[in-house]
Amino acid sequence: MHNWFECKIKYEKRDEYGKEKPVSESYVVDALSFTEAESRLIKMLEGEIPDEFIVTGITKAKLDEIVPDDDADYWYKCKVILKDVDEKSGKEKKIQNQILVAADDFRGALENAEKSLEQVLVPWEIQQVALTKVVDVMPYDANANLSEADKEYTADEE
Repeated sequence: MHNWFECKIKYEKRDEYGKEKPVSESYVVDALSFTEAESRLIKMLEGEIPDEFIVTGITKAKLDEIVPDDDADYWYKCKVILKDVDEKSGKEKKIQNQILVAADDFRGALENAEKSLEQVLVPWEIQQVALTKVVDVMPYDANANLSEADKEYTADEE
């Protein structure tokens, strides 16, 4: 199970005219704690962002699923309602899920969300799709902290 944290950073970026302007970006990081989320974010961004940056906020993200697409430029948050019947009372109950979907546009986000929901056995409906300010998602990689020898060893076991 994933623990997703939304991390916000600020830094100064030079535009095409050489003028510096403040930039705020959000990242979603899979981590066990707030401290680990900050540490992983800093480690991942050290080579990506040329200037100094500061982490301005970390919040627990209420996400049930991430639907990545390597070719997509944007992240959309989709509110999905799953409909099920309570066996005891016989009444319909609705469960709300949040899905973060990578896509190039609104239509692509809707299509990618629908594809990810095809395997769900209960009736569902997508109630909302909204563009987010998320720049990237950083899932946990168990091999990230391993040496090359350890990576070969774990690959041989599989």
